[in-house]
Amino acid sequence: MSWWCQQELPLSLIESTSFKHFCNKVNLWKPHSKRTATRNIVEMFVKKKAALKNLLCTSKQRVSLTTDIWTAQVTGASYMVITAHFFDESWQLKKLIIGFKYIIDHKGQTIANVLLNCLEDWGIEKLFCITVDNATANTSALGRFHSVFSSISPDALVLDGNYLHMRCAAHIINLIAKEGLRDLGDNVLAIRNAVQYIRSFTSRVNAFDQRVTTGKMTRGSLPLDVKTRCNSIFLMLSRALQFKVAFDKMETEDRLYNDYFLEVENGVKRCGPPAASDWSGVEKLIRFLVIFYNSTLIVSASSKVNTYKCYGEIVTTERNLIGLANSLDSELKLTASDMLKKFLKYWEGIKGLNKMLILATVFDPRNKMHFAKLCFEKLYGKDSYEAKKMLGSVIDLLQSMFKEYNLRFRESSGQPAQSTQASSVPVPESQEQASERMELVVDDFGYERMDAVYKELVAEKGEDTRDELEVYLKEAVETPKLLPGTEFDILSWWRVHKIKYPVLAEMARDRVHLAQLAEY
Repeated sequence: MSWWCQQELPLSLIESTSFKHFCNKVNLWKPHSKRTATRNIVEMFVKKKAALKNLLCTSKQRVSLTTDIWTAQVTGASYMVITAHFFDESWQLKKLIIGFKYIIDHKGQTIANVLLNCLEDWGIEKLFCITVDNATANTSALGRFHSVFSSISPDALVLDGNYLHMRCAAHIINLIAKEGLRDLGDNVLAIRNAVQYIRSFTSRVNAFDQRVTTGKMTRGSLPLDVKTRCNSIFLMLSRALQFKVAFDKMETEDRLYNDYFLEVENGVKRCGPPAASDWSGVEKLIRFLVIFYNSTLIVSASSKVNTYKCYGEIVTTERNLIGLANSLDSELKLTASDMLKKFLKYWEGIKGLNKMLILATVFDPRNKMHFAKLCFEKLYGKDSYEAKKMLGSVIDLLQSMFKEYNLRFRESSGQPAQSTQASSVPVPESQEQASERMELVVDDFGYERMDAVYKELVAEKGEDTRDELEVYLKEAVETPKLLPGTEFDILSWWRVHKIKYPVLAEMARDRVHLAQLAEY
């Protein structure tokens, strides 16, 4: 029945004569009634849910949540989806849809109640953060949720839940891109019509390929954009620009191509064919689109961890928008300035974003604090007051978080909380070893032993009192040599080094999955 559910087949098909005949011919299981099938599916759901609840309870892993509200187009009913993200004992990313709830409205009180009831149902008592879009109701909901959930236990939230609310980076980037591209103008419309003409029939594709060949261009696909996906506009325009010469040849050599643009559409002549001014306008637009295209690809990855990349993409977007806002081209400058205002508005100022995004970059052993420091210097100026203030605030947050995790780790492992690394514990020797141990004479006859000299040297230098955090930040960053097409596996690095950095490994495990919100 699991296969039946995956294919989303109607249960009424089970009782059909044709399906029963099919099962007899291929020796499949004997079909039952749809009532029996419904009972089997419910039993399967209950068992699966019990197994997942047991997994969450036994691992006692802190989870992060993502949630969004989806409205059905046909019925208008609203449903709230809640997804839990965590790493299991083998450091594999797990994503579980723990709630798909019907809600009567989009108010903050309703959202908070649904979240609390869902977590209670699943027995989840430890959270790191909740990633949501920037709707006003979500801010109110998480405020109410925080006041209730924090009373469950002292360990329920991290740092008193001050960084519980996480804004979805992918959602904000998409909003800015959509608002900036709301009025694309006739430039994009002319090129879209030209691409649509080429893709309509095989004969038109062949005619276009001939112009590509005679124009000595490399052949390739010519995609048409999907209006609901901003990235598809970039792919269409960037590819069309590569075939600009072929489009110009179509205009001068193909009569049917020109007749297509003489047709009337909705009482208006169809826009096109693309002129020189259209290509020039699109070349400017591409400079904006490439920013959001790359950022969306990175922050929307759903099959792998990407949180440690998010802050870098936010800074990259802001710096490029600032550069375009200072352009000598008045049209380019106006559009960039408008996008930059929206960018800072959605993030409530780049200084006001959740600093847990910045901390995620620190847990990349290739970056540590160096990447965050570079970002601050590029944004605010090297050695500026703002850059130093931001760096200091991040270091303070990192130290506070380490102290909290260090205390919890020591309590759970039965060790006393301490700021230094665990020293080696002497193992008592057996009686046989003690009887065989030779009593060496060291202090008489002007005799000097090198092992005694070395012990004195170590005693003079003193014990290494640095904690895990200091050791991690002081050590050189990792510079792995990767094969082409491969990426550095940050989870594998922490899995290997969790013995050396037990507390930091727990922090990294909770930190690196907090913004996995690619489902939006």
